[in-house]
Amino acid sequence: MKMGVLGGTFDPIHLGHLGAAEAAIECADLDEVVFVPTGNPPHRPRAVASDAQRLEMCRLATADEPRFAISDIELVREG
Repeated sequence: MKMGVLGGTFDPIHLGHLGAAEAAIECADLDEVVFVPTGNPPHRPRAVASDAQRLEMCRLATADEPRFAISDIELVREG
């Protein structure tokens, strides 16, 4: 399985993110793109939405596309 990973704060996730994922699937012949909401990057102000809200926004935005998946690995990791 060929998989792509798209990380970002997704605060909020928007059509540009979804379009980039769709383009990656087509251009790189991927089977799946995994959206990975990131933790709080040190170079940016705190996200407006909470981690749980950003994760849920990703789930809702990608629910109708079977080639999209969500990972919470960056939100649950230590450090």
